[in-house]
Amino acid sequence: MDQPSKMENLQLAQGILRELRQRAEADGEKLLTYLIDMAYLEASDRIRAQWIGSHENENRRAKG
Repeated sequence: MDQPSKMENLQLAQGILRELRQRAEADGEKLLTYLIDMAYLEASDRIRAQWIGSHENENRRAKG
């Protein structure tokens, strides 16, 4: 069985955090919602950085 990639793991974490945030918000848990939102944003930033990094590498190989 193949190991999931870093991007796949980040996307899974992001999805779980999104759902947890929605549930915490629906229950009126303001502090918990905020903390989960911060983790969600961190996962989103890491996904973006990973995506940009992989595309920059592809561009370098295409030019090289």
